[in-house]
Amino acid sequence: MSQENNSAENIANTAVELVESYRDLVALKVTEHTSLGISVSIIGILSLMIAVFVFLFVGLGAAWWLGEYYQDMKIGFFIMGGIYTVLFGIILATSEKIWVPKIRNLIIKKIYDKD
Repeated sequence: MSQENNSAENIANTAVELVESYRDLVALKVTEHTSLGISVSIIGILSLMIAVFVFLFVGLGAAWWLGEYYQDMKIGFFIMGGIYTVLFGIILATSEKIWVPKIRNLIIKKIYDKD
């Protein structure tokens, strides 16, 4: 009888250790995925801010140049506004089939990357 109690205690202790190890593993995975998500988000936000300033200054410079070329500043800014409107329309028209799947796949790859 003593051996059965000892065996049952060993099984119970092993089960408790297994549950604790699994809990620790889940906590580590959550921490890893959270830190990866935060770091990718920070890099994405910084890249977006830089891209906004690049497009802003390139657009202003091109509008100014076109305005001087056509000898009317308003025309230069309207041309650049039209170019940005066309680019925005193209992005919106292709977003459902091209951009959303690419971004979704990139996010999934980053989350499940085993490096």
